[in-house]
Amino acid sequence: MKDVKVILTMDCEPTLETTHSSATGPKDFAASERAIRGYFEIASSYGLPVTYFVHPETARAQADLFSELADGGACIGLHMHPWKYSQWRYDGEKYMAHFGQLTYDEQLALLSESATIWRDALGEVPMLFRPGTFSANDNTFRAMAELGFKGGSVSAPGRIFREIRAVWSGAEPDPHRADAEFRQLSGTMALANMPLSADFSRLLDLGNGRYRHADFRPDVDWPGQYGISYETIARNTLDQVIERQPAIPVLNSITHNHFNYDDRADPLTQRLLVMIDDICAACERKGIGIIGATVADVVDQVLALPPQPETFLFR
Repeated sequence: MKDVKVILTMDCEPTLETTHSSATGPKDFAASERAIRGYFEIASSYGLPVTYFVHPETARAQADLFSELADGGACIGLHMHPWKYSQWRYDGEKYMAHFGQLTYDEQLALLSESATIWRDALGEVPMLFRPGTFSANDNTFRAMAELGFKGGSVSAPGRIFREIRAVWSGAEPDPHRADAEFRQLSGTMALANMPLSADFSRLLDLGNGRYRHADFRPDVDWPGQYGISYETIARNTLDQVIERQPAIPVLNSITHNHFNYDDRADPLTQRLLVMIDDICAACERKGIGIIGATVADVVDQVLALPPQPETFLFR
């Protein structure tokens, strides 16, 4: 393996003024813009592009900003938390629905409506999708394909958050074509998924039936909360990619638009800088080159390869 693609993504949530009172998000769109621009500037200083997954309300309110960043090399996709979406409110038990709690028809309706708002704001149809909190079910990839999406970043391998329907135990860890019947497998669909990268050496028990692996997100203080350094995450994750030898080696990260990325002294911004530095250092130690890429780049590369469905050994 000579090179690895490094992907920096940001989920751009609606503001606290426009979403549910218990939601996370920027306090207003001015704060959102500072986070989005600050993240772009930091990424650019490393020669890396950014992929933004943008909630419909945020796309509509900040259309000029995202058009400007797209002109500067950013990639823009659709993001969706049903329970945060101000145009879409369920009655009764589904008022707080996550994407993976929706039926196939409900996913189709929600994606169609929100993609239309997104298109009207940004002037093009979204081709990429990421569900909030990586909540999905076995309907999700088929719903995406039905509506013309090319792919996205849908899964967080190893994550088990059952109550929000984000269960990715044993999921395919590298970029792949999606399977139409079972979300954890690679398949033959004309739809590509780029999972969130993670260090699989340790499964963290968060309590209450929740589990996850350490991953590339400055949102979590991995050293302070779990005693795991970003250097360890970078080394282990890269070593695991090298061992798997995927057709498309990727290190994929995530963050959100409610952090002070315009302030280099902010503790979370400092964690982001350490994270990127440690990714670069891990690659340098292995003599592996870094290629800055977007989710769209990876999706196109996956779809350019012939389908390679899972093979099974029956005993």
